[in-house]
Amino acid sequence: MQRKAKRPVLRIDIPEWQMQLFKPYRYKVIYGGRGSGKSYAVADALILTTCSKKCLIVCGREFQKSIKDSVHSLISGRIEALGLAQFFQITRDEIRNKVSKSKFIFKGLHHNIDSIKSIAGITHFWIEEADTLSRQSWQVIKPTVRDDGSEIWATLNPKNKTDTLYDEFIECQELPNNSYVEKVNWQDNPYFPQVLMDEKEHCKKKDYGLYRHIWEGECLEHSDAQVFKGVWKIQKFEEPKNVHKYYGLDFGFSQDPTAAIVCYVYDNKLYISHEAVKVKLEIDDTFDFLKRKLPDLKKHTIYADNARPESISFMKRRGLSIRPVQKGKGSIEDGIAYIRSFDQVIIHERCSHTINEFLNYSYKEDPRSGDITNILIDKDNHCIDALRYALERSMKRRGCNYENWDMESLATV
Repeated sequence: MQRKAKRPVLRIDIPEWQMQLFKPYRYKVIYGGRGSGKSYAVADALILTTCSKKCLIVCGREFQKSIKDSVHSLISGRIEALGLAQFFQITRDEIRNKVSKSKFIFKGLHHNIDSIKSIAGITHFWIEEADTLSRQSWQVIKPTVRDDGSEIWATLNPKNKTDTLYDEFIECQELPNNSYVEKVNWQDNPYFPQVLMDEKEHCKKKDYGLYRHIWEGECLEHSDAQVFKGVWKIQKFEEPKNVHKYYGLDFGFSQDPTAAIVCYVYDNKLYISHEAVKVKLEIDDTFDFLKRKLPDLKKHTIYADNARPESISFMKRRGLSIRPVQKGKGSIEDGIAYIRSFDQVIIHERCSHTINEFLNYSYKEDPRSGDITNILIDKDNHCIDALRYALERSMKRRGCNYENWDMESLATV
């Protein structure tokens, strides 16, 4: 008489975010960058779930020409790694749990979405590479996975904020009911390999926008709409001796931060070496905060927004050498053109707020045509305003004039 296989008993250490995968949610959306281990974690959770109850798990992706394009090999490999091979039957097209009678099947969605409708009894639907999921496929999946307690899982590396599931679960104002949404990156993977660490750091130095997309799970937004696209990079550097430094200050208001910058020009490259950024910084505390953050501040003059004469006067009484900038019509565009005129803008990696602004400061897009306009979005620009103030006197001496620049062509460079 053949002995019936016993259910396996496992003792596995898993992170807290992965524990949530074993709790009942209608939607489970795990997103993030490369090396996070999210697909491995989801595969493990589904494999272990089949060890406790009978499941029908559909593993789908928008584009799947053959079983090789599916997560079949990933699930097979994780079954082996978990020491569960004796409990599963793995064939070319399916994977079955011999104890619980659970089954994994694998489907491409783009050309076969109507065939999904005929699959009865789906308990779990895992959408891999869900950033490519079309709205048509999504509208079919939701009503098809309809049994009581059934769940829809998705793993994705975000590309665009308009992608179907990013729009519904991440960019949304309010999550759909009964949803678990978690961002997972390489920092959350205790098994992140050194070879990927080296690759990640190389990408970070070479193209920070691409790094944020690939490794930090951000949308790929390094687009032509960005004001400073292609003119800046992040780098550690030491200041040359006796270089002349420029200091700029943009006073905060309400939720807008106070932002100050130290920069210098060397070999026709603009270097941004230090920043001081804080929200809700009281004027009484501003001088001490700037002094802590900006080296040699008391040896230099800092140039500040002329719209706040009372704040400038207060800082002078505290002993700071501070002067108002002139600004005026076209000064923002003048400053942008001047910053872009350098061979390169190099931002020290410690200046995280400045880096974020250079990444996100953008021109508006026409909502009808999608064309990039020459209208600046008044957002993500506080450090950049401080940078313009720091450079204003240098810019005027160089004779940079906004009227001589074709801003429409600048917006599409």
